Amino acid sequence: MFGRSSQANIIFIIILIMFAISQASFDLQTTLLTLPGLILALTLHEYAHARVSDRLGDPTPSEQGRLTLNPLAHLDPVGTIFLIFAGFGWGKPVQIDSRYYRNPARDMMLVSLAGPVSNFIQSIVWFFIYGALITFVPLESSYPLQMLTAMVLYAALINVSLGVFNLLPLPPLDGSKILRYFVHGKGGRILDFLENYSTIILLVLFMTDLTGFIISPIINWITTGMLWLVQLVFSLF
Repeated sequence: MFGRSSQANIIFIIILIMFAISQASFDLQTTLLTLPGLILALTLHEYAHARVSDRLGDPTPSEQGRLTLNPLAHLDPVGTIFLIFAGFGWGKPVQIDSRYYRNPARDMMLVSLAGPVSNFIQSIVWFFIYGALITFVPLESSYPLQMLTAMVLYAALINVSLGVFNLLPLPPLDGSKILRYFVHGKGGRILDFLENYSTIILLVLFMTDLTGFIISPIINWITTGMLWLVQLVFSLF
């Protein structure tokens, strides 16, 4: 997730910690409801990167124990702390070696695309589970079932948000690696320039809520479409 400089990464994390503390409004119930969906979303996101890279001939993820659904293999310690106390976080990036690929440019794009795609697949699955719960289960008679339904809805929304966010064409997000396959020459040099300032870019996005301004309309559009599909399916019952 981070740029090339480890020193810049440390500064980035320190500033994020200070910002998260200043903005913190920790709520135990909300945390308990959202944490399972967040952990699963990040785990499957990183696993998808590892699995696709492995299928394309790269043994690196397997050698580093990333071909597993065990969250402990994919969660970054600091990113997990942020998940709990700040409501956002990150997983441990999957290390790959493009020298093993037959078509490095194309295969890097496919590996990068796998993460966001996994989030969108998860989101539609969660939305259908949510649809089944509100259609067939008498939620008004059971507080635990109401909490379960809220947890499922949170998981669906989290995955849509992660999928859209990671498709932003900004280094070091997956979207920049996908875009790199389609741009050449000057476009590639612009991405290289942006990568040098990835830490600053991420700080601006997190601290000014520009991320929400940019991607909220897209998230709302996708969420509305998925809910429409779910409603259409369950209206048949």
